[in-house]
Amino acid sequence: MSKFRLRTKLLLSLLTISAGLTAATLLIVSYSVRKRVRESIREELRNSVNTYQSFENQREESLNRSAELIANLPNVRALMTTEDPVTIQDASADLWRLSGSDLLVLANRAGTVYAVRSNRMDLEPAMAQEFLRHSVERGESRDWWFGGGHLYEVWIQPIYFGTPSQNTTTGVLVVGHEIDERAAKDFSNIASSEVAFNFGDTPVASTLDRDEQRELTRQTSTSSKKPSEGTQEVQLGAERYLAETVNLSPEGSAPVSLTVLKSYDKATLFLSELDHVLIGLGLISVLAGSALVFLISHTFTRPLANLVEGVRALGRGDFSYPLEKGGGDELMEVTHAFVGMRASLESTRKEQGQLEERLRQAHKMEAVGRLAGGVAHDFNNLLTIIRGNSDLLIDREGADDFHRKCVGQIQKASGRAVSMTRQLLAFSRMQVLKPCVLDLNLIVTEMGKMLPRLIGEHIEFVFSPDPGLSSVKADPGQIEQVILNLAVNSRDAMPEGGKLSVQTSNISVDHSEAAKRPPMTPGQYVLLTMTDTGHGMDDATKTHIFEPFFTTKEIGKGTGLGLATVYGVVKQSGGFIWVVSSPGNGTTFEIYLPQVTEKALSFETKSKPSEIPRGKETVLVVEDEMGVRELACQFLRVKGYTVIEAKDGQDGLEIASRYDGVIDLLLSDMVMPRMNGGELARRLKEIRPEIRVAFVSGYSEFARGDMAQGFPGAPVLQKPFSPISLVEIVREALTRNPTEPLPKPDEVPVT
Repeated sequence: MSKFRLRTKLLLSLLTISAGLTAATLLIVSYSVRKRVRESIREELRNSVNTYQSFENQREESLNRSAELIANLPNVRALMTTEDPVTIQDASADLWRLSGSDLLVLANRAGTVYAVRSNRMDLEPAMAQEFLRHSVERGESRDWWFGGGHLYEVWIQPIYFGTPSQNTTTGVLVVGHEIDERAAKDFSNIASSEVAFNFGDTPVASTLDRDEQRELTRQTSTSSKKPSEGTQEVQLGAERYLAETVNLSPEGSAPVSLTVLKSYDKATLFLSELDHVLIGLGLISVLAGSALVFLISHTFTRPLANLVEGVRALGRGDFSYPLEKGGGDELMEVTHAFVGMRASLESTRKEQGQLEERLRQAHKMEAVGRLAGGVAHDFNNLLTIIRGNSDLLIDREGADDFHRKCVGQIQKASGRAVSMTRQLLAFSRMQVLKPCVLDLNLIVTEMGKMLPRLIGEHIEFVFSPDPGLSSVKADPGQIEQVILNLAVNSRDAMPEGGKLSVQTSNISVDHSEAAKRPPMTPGQYVLLTMTDTGHGMDDATKTHIFEPFFTTKEIGKGTGLGLATVYGVVKQSGGFIWVVSSPGNGTTFEIYLPQVTEKALSFETKSKPSEIPRGKETVLVVEDEMGVRELACQFLRVKGYTVIEAKDGQDGLEIASRYDGVIDLLLSDMVMPRMNGGELARRLKEIRPEIRVAFVSGYSEFARGDMAQGFPGAPVLQKPFSPISLVEIVREALTRNPTEPLPKPDEVPVT
């Protein structure tokens, strides 16, 4: 279809539409007519059932009168007083002919049948007596008897000795009408329908053949005792019928039903002729319409062909192909729109290239961040060993000044390595933040007391706070690091002096503004702006400024982690950062942090005790890194603790199960082979419920993760750690209530 010409498509479309409309018309007309035919048949079936019920009422009234008259005849009364079965049987023949019924039964007042007269010879007195007994027990004066394959509608009349008011009976008279093929055919002629009488699921009499009658009984019965009433659609052979079923028997008696059927297929036979007429009309309209479209299609396909050629020329890179722009119809509007689209396509391609470059940059930053975070994690164990052993060496007695100076240089270098590690974690957004609601004006004001000394007197520092500034939620220490790093970056950009301006304000970002700064989302933000008058940056430099270890300084003058740390902290705080800069025009960093409605908290510096108390408890130290384990054990032994060492979780569990004494505290690394720290703590709690727990981790994302579930009060020590911090956390774990959660603000790791 896609390779056909437009004119051919129009013709095929018209044929399809016309055929569809014709088919829809046929379906609608057919549905409407069939619906009305169905309703008409249902109405006729209901009328037929009502006719039969009226006829049944008249027959019941007639036979009731006949039975009452015969029962009140003097000779009948006298006959029943004889109680002679032979005499009663002989005399019953005249009474049967007089009643005009198909069945006559005479019985004494005890229910013993003396005489049976019927058109059929297979209704035995014993069978009639059993039927009579059931009818009398139910107190029915009208009932249905089915015996010997024949169905009778019977009326039961007592034979009184005197007047009925005396209630002195000498016997019982039963007269009945047989429901047979003749009765079914008579009623079929009256109702102009097929009829069927059933006794339960047994066909009795019908105008249908035997196979159809059995199939009808199966489809109209929901059980073997009670037929389905109401109108149903049944399929008998190849023909469909609408059937109305009515229950003829009273409640509690034998289930007798009448089903009246009318052929639905015969009633809708005329629709086939109507369908043929409509199909013929549809074909004529399709052919006529196709001829008309073929003649006039060239008028509007020619401009379309010109537009197609223009599209093909655009595909070849030709933006100047001439197009017909005359007229004001829809096609001309499309042509004008195409011209506008063609004019903007070149600029769109440039924007697409920029977006692709941003995407590649984002993927590269993500990969570098993962690498930086992994390196920082592994580096923590090495730094723990270096810093810990240097602490032990510098406190060793007998060391001279030269050795103290050497150890001091080691501590200084390791401190710088710790700082670099934290910056790597900040860039990779894997460090643990302690966010709280804070006033950004207060943070900048406090930082403003030291920034002038940091950036130098040759640079003017100006802070313009917004007095109505909203609060934000972030780690105050990390925000201070952001301001400090940006200030240092601005200082380096103004070696000859200049001006550093810091400004805060509330800002609402709508969808259009957010689209200019992807991936920013619309919302309410607090904007921190830092602007310098330095030499600025070109586009190539701006592309790489947030990458770790990227710097424009000389070798040895910078690590290239300052802006990478800023980027990581801002993103982990839920914010966005944007840079506006050009060579010779300075640089502006815009930091957007989400507003919060809570009130900002004030921060006070807590004084730490000057000396850590010693201990005498027993501590099980579980650490898979041998150097870190030996260092931690040495720290604790110096402070008086009894230390048990284990190389991993499985080893620690085995040692604890064999140890006879009391183990007061488990100090375990979180991530270890064979069994992690959380699993070890849970299993130790089962065999030593009184044991306290503290964790050590160089993987900050596990600091409060799933591994520590079940131990809300267990403190976590981050690597690298010092002797003081290790002993402090051990003391805290031993003295804190184990069910008490750690104090807020909660640590929120974001990876």
